[in-house]
Amino acid sequence: MDEFKLINLLDKTDRELDSFPFWASFKRACSEYPIKKVDNLTPGRQALLILWEATVQRKNKKGEVLSIELQDNDMIEKIEKLKSDLISNFVSTDIDQKALKKFFRSIKKNI
Repeated sequence: MDEFKLINLLDKTDRELDSFPFWASFKRACSEYPIKKVDNLTPGRQALLILWEATVQRKNKKGEVLSIELQDNDMIEKIEKLKSDLISNFVSTDIDQKALKKFFRSIKKNI
């Protein structure tokens, strides 16, 4: 998937998640701790990419970290799965704002 299509997909998903109160908390935390090394990274895009990475990152048999593959053909399905997981996990949960900010602050240092 090319960068333009990926950005459009992330933006569409961001707008769809805007109707959920938890999403504002994630975007607010990303606004406070933006990743500045990447162009065109809005708080919504940043939150989606970080949360996506956090849910799919694994280690191979050699112990090497495997990250999300942004060139896959099934990106739409993967983003829909992430959106579904986020809604089911956070729709009725009170979010610890302090912990959330700490999470995004720590991730920012590692990117």
